[in-house]
Amino acid sequence: ETVNRNQQMLFHAAQLLKTNPGELESKISQQAAENKELRQALEKFKAEASLGEARQFLTAAKDVGGLKVLTAVRNGLDANGLRQMGDFLRDKAPDVVAVLASVNGEKISFLAVCGKEAVAKGIKAGELVKNVCAICGGKGGGKPDSAMGGGTDMLKLDDALASVDDYVAEKLG
Repeated sequence: ETVNRNQQMLFHAAQLLKTNPGELESKISQQAAENKELRQALEKFKAEASLGEARQFLTAAKDVGGLKVLTAVRNGLDANGLRQMGDFLRDKAPDVVAVLASVNGEKISFLAVCGKEAVAKGIKAGELVKNVCAICGGKGGGKPDSAMGGGTDMLKLDDALASVDDYVAEKLG
């Protein structure tokens, strides 16, 4: 009885994968390899789309005291995705000060990055992100060129991002 059921399942599985039971094993590993390739291609595609977006953000940056200041919300990006985008901005534009936010469920993640020139002028990502997060009832910190944090007060997200220009202007004062 069980042997028959197992055999039936085997044939059914083979049918689903459009092969015969003897080829099932190699067919499955082939499919796994294809899946892995597709996943890598998708990740690469997502990363490239992200960079395209980052380029657009740069063109929309405001000039504050000779620095390019920009804020953007990218929902659904995880910490890693935010960091990739931030690193790209920081490396591409030494005069950039950027705060990127991503809302996932009930939590806001913030990433602040400062290019070399911005850091040299006294703008530090760690301090900046701490200020931004505080407005949303959270905390953060990190290095002068890149720092992360979080917050939970969604209603304050716009205020938090709007504070970035003022923060930079005051620091350059």
